[in-house]
Order: sequence, then C-alpha cells, then structure tokens
Amino acid sequence: MNVSRICLFLMAISTVLMPSGFSQERAGPVVNLMIDVDTPSVPTNEEVRTLEVNLHKMYSEIRARNQTATIFLTQDTTSCRIRLLLAQYGVLSDFEFAISGNHSEDKLSSMSFSEQKALIERSIELAKASKVCGINEIDITGFMPPLFDQNEDTYKVMDDLGIKYDAGFQEGIIYAPGHENDVWPYNVEGYGFYAVPVSTYTVSGKKVPLYDRYIKDDGIGPSKWYDLLVARFEQSAGKDEPLVILLTTSISGSGEYLDALTRFLDYAKSKGAVFVNTMDLVKMSASDSDITPTGAGSECLTCGQEESKNLSITIVKATNSTNSSDQEATA
Repeated sequence: MNVSRICLFLMAISTVLMPSGFSQERAGPVVNLMIDVDTPSVPTNEEVRTLEVNLHKMYSEIRARNQTATIFLTQDTTSCRIRLLLAQYGVLSDFEFAISGNHSEDKLSSMSFSEQKALIERSIELAKASKVCGINEIDITGFMPPLFDQNEDTYKVMDDLGIKYDAGFQEGIIYAPGHENDVWPYNVEGYGFYAVPVSTYTVSGKKVPLYDRYIKDDGIGPSKWYDLLVARFEQSAGKDEPLVILLTTSISGSGEYLDALTRFLDYAKSKGAVFVNTMDLVKMSASDSDITPTGAGSECLTCGQEESKNLSITIVKATNSTNSSDQEATA
C-alpha cells in the first residue's frame, strides 16, 4: 500500500470516529441542503469540467463551515469522471449521496413501471460505484425525480427497491393527499417510503419552492434569493420547522448565486443552525427525535486543504450507454 493510500485510509478512520447519534436537545434550527448535480445529457469535456468546478465550490463552502448536504446524482454524473470527486467526498465527509434519473430532464411519468424500475436500478448501481475500493461503501437510500416529475408507478418502484425517501415534493404545492401543510418528511399512505417536501415561501401571493432553478426562472436575482432564504429561515426557526433548500450546480455553483449561498451559510451558522442530510431529516421525523449529524460540533480536520489532489483512487468499472469510466485514476 503506497503512502497516499495509507493517508487516505487514516482520513477515512478519522471520519468514521466522528461523533454521531441522537441528541437530547436540538442545538438550533434544522437546515437540509439538497444539491442537484444537473448534468447536460451526454456532456462534453468542457461541460464536465465546469460541473466539477461548480460542485466542488459548493462542497468546499459547505464543508468549510462544518456543515453537510445531500448530493443527488443522475447517471450522466456517476458514469463520467466526476465520480472521482464523489469518491473523495464519500471518504472525506459525511455528505450523503442519493439518486435521480438518467438525465436531468427525464420525464418519469411518460415511462412504464418496468422502464422506471430499470432506470432507477441502474442509477443505484452507478451511484454505489462512486467509492474508494476497499475503504468505503455507498449506501443509497434516497431519490429525487428529475424536475419533480413522477407518478404512482414511481412510488411502487421506491418500495420495490427499498428506497427510504422520495424528495419529489414541495410544501403546499406538490404533496400526497392530506399532507398539504406538512413541512417535515411524512410517510406516504400505502407505501413504505417517506415524502420529503422542499420548503416554500409566499412571494406576491404565490407559493414559491426554495429551488434556485425556479427562483432564477422567475426573475428573482441573487440578492433577493438571499433575502428569501433568510426570511424563510426565520419563519422556520420560529415554528420549530426544518428548512429544506434545493440547489443546482449550474446556478448556485458559481457567480452571485454562489455568493448568496455562502452568505446564507454564514447567517445560518451565526444563528446556531444544525445542518443535516436528507436521510437524517427523515429519521428525525420518523422518530420524533433530534439527530446530531455525523461530525456535528467537531472540527473539520481537512477543511481548507486541497482534498481533490494527490489521492490515488481506484474506481470500480461502471458504464452506461453514453459514458464510460476508467479502472483507475488519480485526482
């Protein structure tokens, strides 16, 4: 075993030893960040490079503040070289990996049950391959349908494949019957999984999801986006509700929207917010308990270091119809 792999192994052990489990009392308002790695279909090398840079900027800003998030992966993402970054994240942090469709623009509702199941099974297979061989395993428990498009066949697939939660819901906009006002994850009647609603905020009399893609499409600029996040945070804190935010790498990964995100991260940290991944949020709701995420309250020992360099990472073979990945590479 060479020196770089020994160092990687030791860092993995230090991550595992970070404290986790249930807390007796919540330290502050709960925030869940969900990152949609919105990859173009059959991305070019330049598009992949841009996505890598944007994703790593978001990851670095969140991790530098000892916070966490859930990263939702399409097959376009997990079948290209971005898996090298993901493999590092899986070892060096407590970021959660979850799955989406084949492409960011998939319409699951137009597919049959068998087509949806085959697609999601393949997404799980590719996401699980984003690991460091012999060091860690990737456990996939969550799903988000591209563009929130799904139907009852999707629900059946969730149960068939043992998926624990589906994040394709929006508070007061997209919800299961009887759950219009629910802000915490809830069990979907007749199924075994939990629905996770993205938080919303009322703007000019209309509910708007806290989803940067929708925000930008609605003409809301970065400064106003920051104001909305702060206002909804204060509302959630006052009602003991979670704040669930959906971010995309194409928007929040660069420029002024990234600046707005980092400002909000600092603001939330100053207010004692507890950042949890989506599976932890589901566990909190299911048990009616508070969960301290892995590493919460512990110093980030590698923050500020060049985590993406000088690590020899072996990636298991995984291919799909549009991309293939090498057996071994160095990030």
